[in-house]
Amino acid sequence: MKKFWAISLILFLIVTTTLIKNTTKNLEDQIFTKRENIRILKKELSDLLLEYNYLSSAEKLMQYQTKFFEEELIQKKLEDFQVIENNIEIKKITKIDE
Repeated sequence: MKKFWAISLILFLIVTTTLIKNTTKNLEDQIFTKRENIRILKKELSDLLLEYNYLSSAEKLMQYQTKFFEEELIQKKLEDFQVIENNIEIKKITKIDE
């Protein structure tokens, strides 16, 4: 009878260890996926903040103009811009063998 209980205990420990190990592996996979998603979102956030802070501010661009470009840039109003449509026809050139 002692052998039966010993074997039962060993099998129980093996099964519980396997279940715990699989659950832990699944949790680690989920954590890795979440961290990768967070890493991608942080990179996107930093790119968007860069664009917002430095590229979209007219005042900031004017400061950079005086610092780097001397008098090459001029400030324009949004109404001054026009939409230009460009219709370019692309023809395929084929080589004729002689």
